[in-house]
Amino acid sequence: MNAMYQRKIIVEGQLTEASSVLTKVEQDIAFLQHRINLMKKQTIPNSIVIETYEAMLKSRRSVLAWLQDGNNPDDMV
Repeated sequence: MNAMYQRKIIVEGQLTEASSVLTKVEQDIAFLQHRINLMKKQTIPNSIVIETYEAMLKSRRSVLAWLQDGNNPDDMV
């Protein structure tokens, strides 16, 4: 990003640097991927929790794509 131009977004009513939100979303994605991988390796994986985490992961990836370039991954073909 250009140093003169820092994108800002509103998060919980506060003007925030988009880059700090981007970092948090990337951390969430890494956490969810790790948890999903661990849960799938369990003797008896909890499919409901795995499905919930996978839905959360999909959502975080959509937010990440929007923060990076404004595109919704579902719109890309």
